[in-house]
Amino acid sequence: MSIKSKLIEIYHHRPIWHEIKQLKEERKDYWEEAVKRFEEEKPVHGSLSEYREALDKNRVAYDEYMLFFQFWRLDKKLWKDYISETEMRCIYRKTVDSSVRGYFFNKAKTLQVFRKYVHRKWISAKDVTFEVFSEFVSSLDCIVKPVYGSLGEGVMKLKKEEPKDLPQLYQYCRENIMIVEEFVTGCEELESFNPPTLNTIRVITISKDGKCEPIAALFRMGRGDQVVDNTSQGGIFVMIDVDSGVTIKEGTDKDGNKYSCHPITGKIITGYRIPLWDKIIEACKELTTMLPEIVFVGWDICLLPNGEVELIEANSTPNVKYIQESLKKGLKPRISALGKEVLGYDPLKLISVWSRSYVN
Repeated sequence: MSIKSKLIEIYHHRPIWHEIKQLKEERKDYWEEAVKRFEEEKPVHGSLSEYREALDKNRVAYDEYMLFFQFWRLDKKLWKDYISETEMRCIYRKTVDSSVRGYFFNKAKTLQVFRKYVHRKWISAKDVTFEVFSEFVSSLDCIVKPVYGSLGEGVMKLKKEEPKDLPQLYQYCRENIMIVEEFVTGCEELESFNPPTLNTIRVITISKDGKCEPIAALFRMGRGDQVVDNTSQGGIFVMIDVDSGVTIKEGTDKDGNKYSCHPITGKIITGYRIPLWDKIIEACKELTTMLPEIVFVGWDICLLPNGEVELIEANSTPNVKYIQESLKKGLKPRISALGKEVLGYDPLKLISVWSRSYVN
């Protein structure tokens, strides 16, 4: 067996030099961006030399160093507790099997696999006739979203009573591979934070062989007339203590602004107890058993008016950047501890390019 073949077999499902090349390219891109932004923005905090040190140690992007983690403010001993997006991608690449990833990348597959917790009606535009499509959007308030979309982009709300050019809408949804879902109304308590939006709960879990533990959780709420509550679309999120179900710290938006109350409705955000929290956690644990190969998942959950748990979406590579920013502390110690408990090994070791792809 050649040296190259041996490296592939032992260390990674992709060639090891492929990963090294990717990390080098990411580092080069991060460094060039930092040089440019230090020159253009002339920030009063931090320095380019300190950023280089953080880049070498934690693989952080400029925004992580300057805005999200604020490494310039921290004792350098605390840097080691933060996990960057680049490091999380290393872990995800080696724990999320490509076959499993497909179930989450495709929203239609997600709804099919986890249908026990999907109570709303839905259709895939490319798989139904014009007549079925027309009847669906004319009889229900609907949400239209790309099957392969993310970050709340391309999502539209259709009200059944509004006039529509149905042939044009049908063609658009088919060409853009959209799914059409019955609009979900959440329980009154959660919807009161921003009534026009379906306000959801994100629970990130780690699981293996039927064992599952929550890593972190947050409550996401929209702002104004937003259709979605995604932070990327202007939404606000607040951390939830996974043991008690009570929101901690203040609410945060993508620009780092803090809110103890919702800026529009005035609802108090900090210290709010999420209803039926134990039921939500148990639902997430059961969801992991429906596709046993999954390891890390971010479950987007809402509570229906009747108290049922509804799965909205799921993500096999959830972002933890905003969570650490809100907590003002890194997640590496928790990910390490839960990995050893649930998986039987420390996932942080997978950050190294020399680690095995999958640990049995």
